Amino acid sequence: MSFQELLNVYMARLNCTVKELADVSGISASAISRYRAGHCRPELDGEQWGKLIDGLALLAKNRDLTELKKPGIDAALRAALPEEKILDSELFQRNLNDLLDMFTVNNNELARYLNYDASYISRIRSGHRVPRDVDFFAYSVGVYLSRRCQSDAEREKLKYRIGVDLPDDATHEDYAQAAARFLCSNRAPAAGGNVDDFLRKVDAFDLGAYIRAVHFDEMTAPSGTASVPDTRFYIGLPELMNAQLAFLRMTAASPSDRSVTMYSDLSMSEMSQDPAFPKDWMVGMATMLQKGLRLNMIHNVDRPFHEMMLGLESFIPIYMTGQISPFYLSGSQNSAFRNLLWVSGNAALQGGCITGHIHDGKVYLTSRESEVAHYQRMAKQLLKRASPLMDIYGQNRKTAFDRFLEADKHEAGARRTILSSLPIYTLSDDLAQRILRRNHISDQEQLMILNHIHAEQRRIEQILEHSALSDLLPVVSEREYSRYPMGLSLAGMFYPGDVRLTYEEYLAYMDLCFNYERGHPGYSCSQDRNTPFRNIQISILEKGRVIVTKNKHPVIHFVIRHPKMCAAIEDMIIPVMDS
Repeated sequence: MSFQELLNVYMARLNCTVKELADVSGISASAISRYRAGHCRPELDGEQWGKLIDGLALLAKNRDLTELKKPGIDAALRAALPEEKILDSELFQRNLNDLLDMFTVNNNELARYLNYDASYISRIRSGHRVPRDVDFFAYSVGVYLSRRCQSDAEREKLKYRIGVDLPDDATHEDYAQAAARFLCSNRAPAAGGNVDDFLRKVDAFDLGAYIRAVHFDEMTAPSGTASVPDTRFYIGLPELMNAQLAFLRMTAASPSDRSVTMYSDLSMSEMSQDPAFPKDWMVGMATMLQKGLRLNMIHNVDRPFHEMMLGLESFIPIYMTGQISPFYLSGSQNSAFRNLLWVSGNAALQGGCITGHIHDGKVYLTSRESEVAHYQRMAKQLLKRASPLMDIYGQNRKTAFDRFLEADKHEAGARRTILSSLPIYTLSDDLAQRILRRNHISDQEQLMILNHIHAEQRRIEQILEHSALSDLLPVVSEREYSRYPMGLSLAGMFYPGDVRLTYEEYLAYMDLCFNYERGHPGYSCSQDRNTPFRNIQISILEKGRVIVTKNKHPVIHFVIRHPKMCAAIEDMIIPVMDS
């Protein structure tokens, strides 16, 4: 018999109501109701446990039930408790943040619903506190999430993340209980599909290592004309895959250097089950990039957020080349049909299927000049309807990035950054010159770097004239520093090398940040002892845009504008050091 069942047996034998037990025990009626329903239990030997035993024993005495005495009640309820499982507090924190980030829940919003203080929620999410009654807290979060998820898509997203397969007629209570079990299960969430996974993969990605692994540097674009008819219809799933590969081959073999526009909301799940197709598809994409073509990729974001993020993760290697411009179509698309339109300088692929029936899909591939021109006009019209998912700036777009920063500094709004190296605009000339000389940087490059530092200082001062800026600074112990040495943050000038700091220079640099705070109203900084990233910086203009900067391998800047992605990054919880 479970604790919940035994408590109900005792209350039946005592013929008492929840209110009566609450009055004699001093426990709230709502807490007793939760015990009876099995939503939570009092902490063993805690204050509530003692009150419950005393209350039951007192009621038994008042009703002359002499067989029910305090020691016996206590022993029986103890025996009914399940074997204690040690909670993995780090995994609990990760799972909690994972769920709340997925639905872009902020601390104030959750605190209002749970009737908690927002700072208490913040400390739980940052790992500084574990709820005293973890089961009840997890159940309460589950109730909140179950009521927040109103649409079928949101409920599917919740089921996916907590790893359950609830029926279509599942109630809010079913979802709440399932979410609570997941939070306390010491079980990791389903892999991939959230913004944190995307950022960590960007942080860890090394383009050079990837190129070597896939032998990208050994690929050569085909020469001559690909052996594909000038027009052809492809019907059925196997032929749909062949059609895409044929388009890639024709485009790579063409002498045209015209940019390529690609849109498809066809389901990739069936195609990815073919073991050869994903690899062949990526090789085809790589040969187009190797040729130097630019890609306008219109992503399908009209789907659950985790699916969108999983799709974007697979494009990270392509993003890192700096040759792709990602877009999306805002608003819901036609749910009855799925479509594909790919157009290059010499080929076009167009077609689709009824949603859910990709096996009956049909596409048309053509290289006829008049038809390609027609589809190029369609692609141009489609791009006009699309919004930038993100702007990507590599070394070859430095001038465009400088123009973006010049315009961005005039945008008013609260700004904050999550840094993996210290901000360049707080660095003094004296310390900068000492660091540069010790790293044997040439006089010419020293001058370039100092000019960049001064330009950044002017830019930030202009921002502080109209907006607040908060920096989260990375804290690294001396022991860790040998493994994770820090360098100057020179990604803004696309500096290709490393300019390393000694640990003493790092500490002096940290002091300069707080000196800068004291001398610049509107600027603040705090410290992060659990640096989540080693190779990216995140700059957030709240309700505006997010810049994800990769410091090296390669230096590249992603300016993200998609509202869901921006909101998810804004609401990420980064542990902050107590002051």
